[in-house]
Amino acid sequence: MSSRPPTSPPARDGAAPAQIAREVSALQATLLGRLREELTPAEPERFAETAARLATAFGEVTAAAVEALYDPGDGGRDPATGLHGQAQMRHRLAQLIECARRYGHPFSLVLLDFEGPGAGNGQGVDGDRGPAALPIVATALRESIRLADEAYRLDEDGLCVLAPEQLTGGAVKMARRLARILDELEQAGGLKITVSAGVASCPEHGNQAEELLREADTAMWRARATGQPVAIAGVQDR
Repeated sequence: MSSRPPTSPPARDGAAPAQIAREVSALQATLLGRLREELTPAEPERFAETAARLATAFGEVTAAAVEALYDPGDGGRDPATGLHGQAQMRHRLAQLIECARRYGHPFSLVLLDFEGPGAGNGQGVDGDRGPAALPIVATALRESIRLADEAYRLDEDGLCVLAPEQLTGGAVKMARRLARILDELEQAGGLKITVSAGVASCPEHGNQAEELLREADTAMWRARATGQPVAIAGVQDR
């Protein structure tokens, strides 16, 4: 059974964003199968071009569906993902740091970046920078974290998870679980999305907000540079 963090806004009519993503992905897979049947083996370039256009279009459909599920009056949430933003993340991070200092409660911080159609770090079809991949990654992220964890959208393609009472090993498993979900969606005919995650834990990697964010960001970029789904602060890949 999939878990959903308490920060997730109420969905209308009980609809689940994860279910919408799966149904859209299944429809896309069906259309791609029909497309393969219609085109001859001598037309691989035409198939690739059409498949790319379908990927972007279906990503935009998913974005619109996820946005429609959430109450736009739920203050401070990003309409494309339903997640709180950077200001809320900073406030919660300060709370977790204070709990760690006073009571010795550890926590992990995970920064995530992704590459895929419509991502700001890549170009979509014909240079379109539409929001194709973002809502799918956000939905998969909800499937990957615990009920106690909290996910945030930081910038164009940046996501963050704060995981109370979670050590480094558990945070790494969460990031790998997210990468696996995205792989499964791709294999089912969905978008090709690559996620890179950087993990920093308190107090293991620091006990200051900027220090932890810097360590997680450095690890995230190292993961991306080495083609790994996740890297840990202070651990150099061999």
